[in-house]
Amino acid sequence: PVMSDTKKLFDAAHGNLAASGGAISDTALSAARLALRSQKGLDGKTPLDIAAKFLVAPAALETTAEKYLATIYPAQASNVNPFAGRLTLVVDPRLDATSATRWYVAADPNLVPSIEYAYLSGQEGVQVETRSGFEVDGIQIRARLDFGAGALDFRGIYASPGA
Repeated sequence: PVMSDTKKLFDAAHGNLAASGGAISDTALSAARLALRSQKGLDGKTPLDIAAKFLVAPAALETTAEKYLATIYPAQASNVNPFAGRLTLVVDPRLDATSATRWYVAADPNLVPSIEYAYLSGQEGVQVETRSGFEVDGIQIRARLDFGAGALDFRGIYASPGA
């Protein structure tokens, strides 16, 4: 989506898009984490110090992502996994339809709301209606969920086109 500043949600000018695609790696995750930490407030000066909480990946990258988030007990300090216990993996197979290599890092939505979903006024949650049958014995049940989603702010989410 296009934001109020006429730039796309993920844009190099926003500082939330990797300059070049890269597979999930220590280097790429470090760059993503630094990009979130370096985001500035509305004045363009105040650092927001946004902490990364989620690694969002398509199903095709699930195993790779798990490797980079796994807790290991290395014999040498140079083999420590700096991301173990720091990021929570979120896998969504619907992302594969767009790109099987693109991945994201996001902040806690309770601290930095980037994407919001909302229900139709007065229609919060699933709306269930029932009707008793007259022609046949039985009950007809209908369920409906009316909601929408939209991007609020680019600062709490980062994208990498992948490799």
